[in-house]
Amino acid sequence: MGMTPRLERDVQRLTQLEENLDETALDEFEAVLTAAEHLLGPDSMPPMSEITDFAAATAALESGWQSIRTAFADGAALAERVDCPDVDELMHRMIRNERIVRTAQVRQRDSVVRLVRETLADLRDVETVEGLITAGAEAVCRLGFDRSIVSRVENNTWMTEAVHLEGDSEWASEILNAGRAHPVTLVNGLPEDEARRRRKPILVTRVQEREAVHQAVAEASLSRSYVAAPIMPGNRLLGFVHGDRFFHRGEVTEFDAELIGVFSQAYSFALERAILGEELNALRETVRRIGAGLQACASDDTSPFDRAATSSTVPASWRPPPVLRTQQTQVGDIELTRREFDVFQLMAQGDTNHRIARRLSISEGTVKSHVKHILRKTGAANRAEAVARWHESRARA
Repeated sequence: MGMTPRLERDVQRLTQLEENLDETALDEFEAVLTAAEHLLGPDSMPPMSEITDFAAATAALESGWQSIRTAFADGAALAERVDCPDVDELMHRMIRNERIVRTAQVRQRDSVVRLVRETLADLRDVETVEGLITAGAEAVCRLGFDRSIVSRVENNTWMTEAVHLEGDSEWASEILNAGRAHPVTLVNGLPEDEARRRRKPILVTRVQEREAVHQAVAEASLSRSYVAAPIMPGNRLLGFVHGDRFFHRGEVTEFDAELIGVFSQAYSFALERAILGEELNALRETVRRIGAGLQACASDDTSPFDRAATSSTVPASWRPPPVLRTQQTQVGDIELTRREFDVFQLMAQGDTNHRIARRLSISEGTVKSHVKHILRKTGAANRAEAVARWHESRARA
């Protein structure tokens, strides 16, 4: 897929420690690990290349000084290998390093929390749904992630809406197109389905080895690990926010999940606000057009309600159900009940029985019954034929 040149480009793959500790602190940290391994034996301490985040660094230091203390308490064998004052000094160096690492971790967390607040404050100025989707993907990368995806969910189908990758818009477009070309049904086993059910972010590792991931996006992005957080204002799932650290060494961490979780909660309500705002603006425009068209009613057979149609950038699944014109029950020379007309109208729009049931607040069984009556009254053999007759009737009207 042409990804090799990207993987070979000169990218500084930093670890969390390298981003947050100065060179002197890093050198001392590595020297302490080397001294501990010399004292405790080969492979007693993890190699520096495997220590990519604060948690791993703290665990290595804690394990090291606990092992030294245990061995030192035993006494004689250790005393033959190293002078007691050296052991005591090494333990103190390890404890000092642990304190330095924890302090850097707290500093980093405070910095990121401030950045989240600033990023969310910037989103307050974005009023459109389309703008928020794009801005949301960019905002996730400002929080320290290398790449981000904002997607939506419609009729239980997960669809990619925006991808941000700083400095490589071409690759971002490839990932976006792969996601759009292969929408995925949310089923049990997908990490995103678990995130939806638990209503919290989830860490996904070993992405390239998993079958239960979005295969098209995984293949296009080459992601090793990522965080996925649901966009859920209340109980309503609108989509997901994803982030990864492709150009960093190591995997995403629990802190990354916590970070995206805080962001996605506020982002969910910002997106819901934009959806409601666009629908309100559309309603206001409808009212304005109706008012402007009232004077023409006496001399024009066209209903002002028809002329008042407005467009919206809000995805159909994110909009509240429209008010249907149930007063009209005639399709050509065929008489339908008001509810049959409502169902027929939504059939003609391409809605499934499930979606018709949800929009009309009736059961799928009731919808199926209405469809059966519609087919019988129109003399159609199937839904497609019935819909064709609907459009023929509209064209003649």
